[in-house]
Amino acid sequence: MRILKPFASPGPIAAALAVVAVVILERSPLGVATGLGGAVVGLFAELAALQLGMALGAVVFGARIHRFVIGIGARLWERTTAKRAVVLRAVPILVSVSVGPGRAPVRPRMWAAALLSAVSGLTLAVLASVLSTGPFGHGLAVGAVATLAHAMLPSESAGSSSTGWALFHLFRLPPERAARMDVAPMVDEALDALSTGDLETAERMAARIAQEHPEVRSGTYARISVLEARGRYGEALGLALGLMRAPDIGQKEAGLTLAGVAGLAACAVEAGQLDAALGVPTARQALDDALQLGYPAHQAQGTQALLALLDGDAATAVRLARAGAQTCDHLLSRVDHLATLARAHMAARDNRAAREALAEAERMAAWWPRVVATKARLEVG
Repeated sequence: MRILKPFASPGPIAAALAVVAVVILERSPLGVATGLGGAVVGLFAELAALQLGMALGAVVFGARIHRFVIGIGARLWERTTAKRAVVLRAVPILVSVSVGPGRAPVRPRMWAAALLSAVSGLTLAVLASVLSTGPFGHGLAVGAVATLAHAMLPSESAGSSSTGWALFHLFRLPPERAARMDVAPMVDEALDALSTGDLETAERMAARIAQEHPEVRSGTYARISVLEARGRYGEALGLALGLMRAPDIGQKEAGLTLAGVAGLAACAVEAGQLDAALGVPTARQALDDALQLGYPAHQAQGTQALLALLDGDAATAVRLARAGAQTCDHLLSRVDHLATLARAHMAARDNRAAREALAEAERMAAWWPRVVATKARLEVG
């Protein structure tokens, strides 16, 4: 259950302001070019400071780091477990951190982690401003300050929350959402069990959450995850659609839930649990709505790949599933992308590539229902 994922990019407004400021400060073409180079370095350095501050705050104050990624591009090294993904990628220009609830009390710990993120970012921005000399240094300071200002704006989408949002809104959440955040450690315990294939424990935890905290929807989310892990996509889809009817559902939660509806509908069609004439349009509309609400496009690639496969477009399915598997760091989601990739290769009549993708999925979660079903089909083929 990821809650805080500070912006991993400076945003177009911050970048535009940095460019304007550099052009104003440095009037000569050479000065502007050098200053823009410094601004780029400042943008990335400030992003790293904010993310590293959040990670350090999580460690110091008892929140939980779900994901810690250095770089972009191909994976060079990773250590992914049920609890955490640590990944090193080929081009080390970005740091990306996802922080969620750890020990109780939840919100004070997460707020403190966000505060340390802000302090870390402010420290770098001040040092860059005070010590900067010459066009490059001026640009570096401008980039750092613009990124810090962007991060301090209280903003939230289906994919991320700004440091400012955490600082100014964590203690002002609606009652249902606050209660859901406070019970999040129990949800994480259920999902950790699920990620290791211990479905009985995960189901027992989901039932316990629903019994002890009937006022929050967390038990339903956990139950949906268990049903998906059992391959009961139709039942899980019904529960997810029920969540969308809640009158107090917010934009971020709606985006995440709609993305889940899309994936479950596509899986239900694939498994023969839902008619394609109903399930495929439902999945497409839900995914479009999720993207409109801010759900990250790169996280939708797995569902898009499966929809392409259901449409008979194996080449597109291979491309999207491979991209999804390369960018995804969540263990079970990545396994699911690899299962789709294997099926897409099978549809493209490349069983050798299908076996390679399936073998990678089996190393992480051989019990996952789509992996089991894909292996059975591949062995028959």
